[in-house]
Amino acid sequence: MIKNIIGGIAVGIANVIPGVSGGTMMVLLGIFDKMMEAIPGVIAPHNPKRKEHIIFLAQVLIGVAIGLIGFAKILEYLFNIAPTQTIYWFIGLIAFSIPVFVKSEMKGCRFRFWSFAVGMAIVIGLELLSPTGAIEYNPSFPAITAGHLLLMVFIGFIGGFAMFLPGISGSMVLLIIGYYYLFKSYLAAVLSFDLIVWIPLIFMAIGVALGIVFSAKALSSALKRSKAATVSFLLGLIVASTIVLLMDTLTVAYDLNLIISSFAAFILGGAIVYILNRFVA
Repeated sequence: MIKNIIGGIAVGIANVIPGVSGGTMMVLLGIFDKMMEAIPGVIAPHNPKRKEHIIFLAQVLIGVAIGLIGFAKILEYLFNIAPTQTIYWFIGLIAFSIPVFVKSEMKGCRFRFWSFAVGMAIVIGLELLSPTGAIEYNPSFPAITAGHLLLMVFIGFIGGFAMFLPGISGSMVLLIIGYYYLFKSYLAAVLSFDLIVWIPLIFMAIGVALGIVFSAKALSSALKRSKAATVSFLLGLIVASTIVLLMDTLTVAYDLNLIISSFAAFILGGAIVYILNRFVA
């Protein structure tokens, strides 16, 4: 139970930050396979493990909510006081999760280079397409109309579809299509309990649920048809997400203190991966 909730928290935190993948966080915690089994299992017509799958998903989604709401401000604070070190912390988390993924998912699979290359190209392409500039909250919200609520379902669907794919950042996709700032503004105001915030968020949640189901079914089907190609593709996504985060640090002016603290943050990320996989059951 604890591992499932922690996994959900990691997914929630990751989906607030453009470039960081919630799916990769699930890989490093070792619950990716179970998620891919549970989501289609809940809606399957005849499934004797339905209750078990529902309980598992409920635990993960509780963690996601905690991560999205409870840690968004903490991460904002970390990025304000130590942006480069925070990025290297995530790089450590992702880089050290790659051996975990290879060991758990590629056992008995033959590496497919072209699938791997396609996965890398998608993530790097998303990074190159993403706009530059500060990520800011929008102090005002659009009026609630049928068109706007449909837009919220669409935004939620995009975020949900990308949420559990290793290496793909739902926030990055929203940033590219121009709706990340709106998403983050709603999220930042969730505790206001204002209907102009909550009604769109409910429709966004509907879109997230649809996106998660669709992506899980598509990925499960791909794993059944060609596990080697699919796993190689996912590995490409994860490796490229590490490269993308490193690209974000190329313009930083380094000094000795920043180099040491960034390296320490990187090692801390790796240590967290080890501890979670070694001791969190």
